[in-house]
Amino acid sequence: MASLALTQTRPLFRTPAMKFSIANLLPAAFLAPKPITWAIPSLQSLLELFPPFLLAVPKKKTSHSRKSMRSANKGLKDKHNIVHCPGCGSPKLAHHLCSNCYSGLSRGWKSKAKDGQDGTPSIDS
Repeated sequence: MASLALTQTRPLFRTPAMKFSIANLLPAAFLAPKPITWAIPSLQSLLELFPPFLLAVPKKKTSHSRKSMRSANKGLKDKHNIVHCPGCGSPKLAHHLCSNCYSGLSRGWKSKAKDGQDGTPSIDS
């Protein structure tokens, strides 16, 4: 892995083998071996080594009990506002119209409207 990330750089031009007489004339700085330098790759090339799908992976499989514990609070909540309709006695939500009573009223209004009478309900005292 380290061989992929850090590559060793070499000089572009190698010095040819010099004769002993020319080597004596050159300063020692030219003849000393060049130190090895490591080329540190850019961040982009490091990200190419590790694709994104490799970075966020769970270490172990989630067990069945942990999955069920996580989804335990996703269930349906109980209704506490169910009451009995005072007109017909069927269960209904509090502060809502009873569907049974409303369907009876609606059928009556529609039949009156079909007969040609006024479809508005009247309150008889």
